[in-house]
Amino acid sequence: MKLSNLELFEEVYRRGSFSAVARARGVAPSVISRAIAALEAELGTLLFYRTTRKIAPTEAAHVLAQEVGQHLDALRSLPTTLADTSGAPSGILRISASHSFGIRCLSRVIPGFCARYPKVMVQLSLTDQVVDIVGDRFDVALRHGPLPDSSMIARPIMRTRYHICASPAYLAAAGRPSAPSEIGDRDCLTFPLPGFSNIWRVRDAKGRESEIPIRSAMSANSGLVLRDYALQGLGIVLLSDWLIGEDLASGRLIDLFPDHHATPTNFQTVISAVYPNRKYTPRKVKAFVAFLHDALRSLPTDRPIA
Repeated sequence: MKLSNLELFEEVYRRGSFSAVARARGVAPSVISRAIAALEAELGTLLFYRTTRKIAPTEAAHVLAQEVGQHLDALRSLPTTLADTSGAPSGILRISASHSFGIRCLSRVIPGFCARYPKVMVQLSLTDQVVDIVGDRFDVALRHGPLPDSSMIARPIMRTRYHICASPAYLAAAGRPSAPSEIGDRDCLTFPLPGFSNIWRVRDAKGRESEIPIRSAMSANSGLVLRDYALQGLGIVLLSDWLIGEDLASGRLIDLFPDHHATPTNFQTVISAVYPNRKYTPRKVKAFVAFLHDALRSLPTDRPIA
């Protein structure tokens, strides 16, 4: 039984589509279909019901998926497990992170990691979508905020703090709001995501929390773009310290309410390194997470993880 056909089956079962797997792998759907048909012939059972529009797993497919999942994971990690017996971390390390965090933070620290561990080749993939770490073959992902319950290991890497801020040019033209409630009538720069674009939450020094309906003047699905908009004086923005810490320190942006904590969603704003909960965690993953934990402490944030 070919391991490659079992891997294809697992991916088809997870994605629920021959064509989706074909697109992800850059091959024709017929290639996937033939591989599944070959596996069915070898097993002597039908794994997927096919129609012209969709597929559906059979009972045999459900059973096979349960049996094969943990074994495939062990087989995939076997080369790394064996390589780790030689001592130094080695192999390909696939990392997923958001665009802004990858460009602003990881690009600064990964070269140092590669210099320390020359046998590790880092492949950094930037996306603002939540990836399937196991299914998409990532070794580790950097996730922001609260994490859903899962079988993954999540190690806090750095605490972050959001700041409601604007440029001196904007404040000179529009005036500085005296209280957070006043920004509801101002031009704000927002992420066009559900839960991000219409309400900001603040907590004052006494722990009192309030929600502020905001008016979005401009939006972008990139914190880097929103930062540039703010620097150009186009409105008020809510961004993390790791993204704008240097701007706040230099005065290019002004924290409008330094005695308040703010957030676009909730106040759990820790960034975590997330990776599969395996019996054996590769040395390259352990080394990267430990290195990242220490390296990010040098970036301009308010409260690094101790």
